[in-house]
Amino acid sequence: MVGSTRYISKVMLPNTRSFRYAKGLTVAGSVLLLLMAGIHGSGFNYLTGLMNTADAPAFIKQIFPVLFVHPSLHLVGLAAFALLTLRMPHEGKKVLFLVAVLVVLDSLLAFILGGVVPGILLVLAGLAFFLSGRFSTPVTDHP
Repeated sequence: MVGSTRYISKVMLPNTRSFRYAKGLTVAGSVLLLLMAGIHGSGFNYLTGLMNTADAPAFIKQIFPVLFVHPSLHLVGLAAFALLTLRMPHEGKKVLFLVAVLVVLDSLLAFILGGVVPGILLVLAGLAFFLSGRFSTPVTDHP
């Protein structure tokens, strides 16, 4: 009986140390995304005011607030999906890798627009999600 219990604990349950690392990295990456969403969203009133006084077409002035809020909501959504993987024993790894790719693509956009600090924060978040996916081990129902 003792031998079978040891077998079950090694095969059926995830490695608890690496699983804790994965969980911590997922939370850290999500915090970075929420921080970025907050930083981005904090400029809403200031930039909307500047846009209203700018010499831009009325259509651009009308849609600017929605276009400005969208990236913040996007980052909050990616953080939420990443946090949901903490309760997904089987497919969480795939979702984390997808979130990592999307966050790294966002970081490339940030670098293209000249945002070095946002780009670095997003790269770190993407790296955290990638490593979390590597450290997480799915729970199997059978040996």
